[in-house]
Amino acid sequence: MPEILIQKQAAALTDLIDVESFGEPIGHLPKQTDSGFYSVGNIDAGTWECEPGKLRLDLDIMEFCHLLKGHWRLTSESGQVTDIKAGDSWVFPRGWKGEAEVLETVRKVYLVIS
Repeated sequence: MPEILIQKQAAALTDLIDVESFGEPIGHLPKQTDSGFYSVGNIDAGTWECEPGKLRLDLDIMEFCHLLKGHWRLTSESGQVTDIKAGDSWVFPRGWKGEAEVLETVRKVYLVIS
């Protein structure tokens, strides 16, 4: 029988490790770290953090996110601007394209379905 997996106190985690970029950097590559705690089949979950910078995204996944800290500005390929701040939740739909500008270091918890 499957058991519940938990990642406690995601906002206070100190064991995040360096990871490859979530997107293609525009300018300098912002430092990105992650602490995944669930990976089964095409589903992954964990906590991700990114320092200020810009990334170009072309997503072939669907992702639910909840921002624990920071400020992110997402601008879709069609020009829609979405500001996301600590406490906000959102979904990146599969096929979303645009720019993600980290204005203040962000930390999110995520569930990715690839």
